[in-house]
Amino acid sequence: MAKSDKKPDAEHKEELVEVSRREQRLRERLLTVDEDMIHDERRVHENGERRRERLIRRINKVRCRQEAKLDRLESSRLYKKSKILYAILSPFFAIGRGVRSIWRKIRGRIDHHTKVTPHRSFYLTTHAQAVRQINISGYLRFVHEVGRLIWDNKWLYFKALLLLTLALLVVIGLGKQSNYNDVREALDAVGLNWFTQTVGLVTQAVITSLTISDANKQMLATVIFIVAWLALTCLVRHIYGGRTKIKLRDALYNGTGSIVQMFILLFILLVQTLPLAIAMISYSAITGAGYINTGIKIENMAAWCVIVIIGILTVYWMITTLLCAVTITIPGIYPFRAFFETSVLVSGRRVKILFRVLMMLVPLALLWLIVLVPVVILDNALKLQYVPLVQVVTTLLVAASMIWISVYLYMLYRRLLDSPEQPIGTSNNQIIWPWQRKKRKAELKRRASQAKAEHKTPEEEMTEPENNPVTKKMTKKSGGSDESKSDK
Repeated sequence: MAKSDKKPDAEHKEELVEVSRREQRLRERLLTVDEDMIHDERRVHENGERRRERLIRRINKVRCRQEAKLDRLESSRLYKKSKILYAILSPFFAIGRGVRSIWRKIRGRIDHHTKVTPHRSFYLTTHAQAVRQINISGYLRFVHEVGRLIWDNKWLYFKALLLLTLALLVVIGLGKQSNYNDVREALDAVGLNWFTQTVGLVTQAVITSLTISDANKQMLATVIFIVAWLALTCLVRHIYGGRTKIKLRDALYNGTGSIVQMFILLFILLVQTLPLAIAMISYSAITGAGYINTGIKIENMAAWCVIVIIGILTVYWMITTLLCAVTITIPGIYPFRAFFETSVLVSGRRVKILFRVLMMLVPLALLWLIVLVPVVILDNALKLQYVPLVQVVTTLLVAASMIWISVYLYMLYRRLLDSPEQPIGTSNNQIIWPWQRKKRKAELKRRASQAKAEHKTPEEEMTEPENNPVTKKMTKKSGGSDESKSDK
């Protein structure tokens, strides 16, 4: 009985022994070893599956190449006649096939672009073929909506304004104030009247605020503008989408992931400005050689007309790049894909968008005049030498202008997304040229009485191609219908 009583007491003691910290750590390490073994097995399995799929793809690719090679040999007359000559010319055939495959890819992209865009460059596009409206309010009403969004989030944008201004002042420095003071003293020495002197000082302040002479400072300022653009676009995207409140630091940390895409877009913008730059360089070279006399001369006026036309076309083509600066901030999108999507979005609407962009500059011009003119007058009256009042104010205006442009362009971009994608065509999907609209209206009036008797509207009757003499005449002139063209 004593022995049997001792056994339960020993077991009870073993149960009451506390687990030491050393043993607990060893047991945790044992668990981590088991987990590492499971992860290693899973990783080895995934790597094996990945290698297996890669080898299968390579085998299928090699088999397809071999089958294509055998098909070429069977269908080649040169191989049947002379195998040696075919072996000599086979590298040239391979180059031709490579060029053909590249051309097919390019042609496929071009065909896809022509399907999704109604307008063709250097071709007449009818009004019924390329009418693409924008679901947007009037010019002044839209400006009010943009200003309202900024005012509702005024403290957030105020902090962004101060941060951007401070960054620009730190990078650019306060050396521009000395240049402005030199221009002011030079104008005082000339003895111009008050109005002319004020206009000259305002022009000098605007020029000095928008130009940077030092190459190192230009690069730093470009980086600051790109980062500021990405952060401001991230801010307005969260605000416009009605999401949770976002802080300025969150926009700086999370919104600047597309900086590489922005540099690529900047390169595209520089390429688009090449025609205007070449025109200006050519004009300078020709006038320097004496072929064109400066002043009010017929050849000089003609040259400037050509430069103005090239400048208008450059701005017209840059509309896509301007809105692409908003598209490219979408997370995960590639730059050229963003450019293609934006070109499809603005196709048929470039003139409307151009007018909206020009309207964007009107409040900015008023802001600069209202703020900068009194500051210039005050600085000219006080003759400040060591206080950079004009430079600080112009830097503030540059930062405010960037905030306004970011909000305006993003809201315009969202209005374009909410607009109908496809153009509004004719009822029977036939192209009615401008000189054929009168015949169409006359035909509608002539068939109005017949349509009333048959309880049909003239529009419904005109949608039938076999009963439409206008479309019949068009298909005869064009050499057949669309189906016959596709068969050819």
